[in-house]
Amino acid sequence: GGAVQLKSSDFAVLKQLLPLLEKVSKVYPDPVIQELAIDLRITISTHGAFSTEAVSVAAQSTLNKKDPEGKIEEQQQTSHKSYNDESHRKQQQGHEKSKQTGLKSSAPLIPQEVSEPRATTNQKSGSVTTDQLQEVLLSAYDPQIPTRAAALRTLSCWIEQREAKALEMQEKLLKIFLENLEHEDTFVYLSAIQGVALLSDAYPEKILLGLLAQYDSDKDKHTAETRMKVGEVLMRIVRALGDMVSKYREPLIHTFLRGARDPDSAHRASSLSNLGELCQRLDFLLGSVVHEVTACLIAVAKTDHEVQVRRAAVHMVVLLLRGLSQKATEVLRDVLKDLYHLLKHVVRLEPDDVAKLHAQLALEELDEIMRNFLFPPQKLEKKIVVL
Repeated sequence: GGAVQLKSSDFAVLKQLLPLLEKVSKVYPDPVIQELAIDLRITISTHGAFSTEAVSVAAQSTLNKKDPEGKIEEQQQTSHKSYNDESHRKQQQGHEKSKQTGLKSSAPLIPQEVSEPRATTNQKSGSVTTDQLQEVLLSAYDPQIPTRAAALRTLSCWIEQREAKALEMQEKLLKIFLENLEHEDTFVYLSAIQGVALLSDAYPEKILLGLLAQYDSDKDKHTAETRMKVGEVLMRIVRALGDMVSKYREPLIHTFLRGARDPDSAHRASSLSNLGELCQRLDFLLGSVVHEVTACLIAVAKTDHEVQVRRAAVHMVVLLLRGLSQKATEVLRDVLKDLYHLLKHVVRLEPDDVAKLHAQLALEELDEIMRNFLFPPQKLEKKIVVL
């Protein structure tokens, strides 16, 4: 009780504080104050539509400092209670009079605070109107970063709740999220990544293939940074799909294999990293593609001119062996010898110390796997037979 309702004119004045809050969020040494400044920027920019709990707690603590004994709140509660009692008494009198005159009372016999819905009540699923959706879509293009990020978060929330109005505009939402992937602000593009991942969870076939095409596009169409962000979205989708990822095995693997030959070195390294995690999740479903993957790793680790790409290739072997563990002897049965020779080659001839370290770690993993395979741990068991 006692909260002040801010008007549009109040927010117009508060917007003058946005540059100062931005400066505080970047240079102030205390991380708590930095986070609070960011939250306040979002709250002011969205006119209170998006407010975190931290802002409410800070406001409440400030009020408690000004009124430590809680007298103001107590007075407000007392006056509010007396007002409700008075209105309730009048309603009862009117109800009794209507009984005497034989007429029905039009006033409901309930307190006013119950009869009026609160504005802060969460919307139920299916309650999003077209006007609300259009307003949020416009906010997704707002130049103010907090407003834009809040709009993207709201759209993501509606997709997660399977709001019919939002899902009907899936193509437009995908376009908005993909455009915001190119934004330089971390809060904005991470919100966009979350939105695309949630949208892909609802429509995996439509969204996933489009994302693969964008990830596989030339750097003239999309920057290397944007394509790497799309790769991050793809891996979120892979994790969300779980065992269902096997259905999209071929397009995913071939896209990442093509990415390993991309002219941009950062994209090559990103593709190899994504390929390693994908192969981990496929396990026995990797199938005959394991030969293509191994050939790609050997070629990259031996011939690529960029150090970070060679590191990524060797690290992918580490991920494969560590992720598959004892299953490696079956999944990688046909290529284990080739991988072993590759790792020995890297240890002997690779000039980069980090790549050598990755190769040594992979050899240790391989040694442990083969020891357990050839000499399985003995289980001490005693069989007891009851006659």
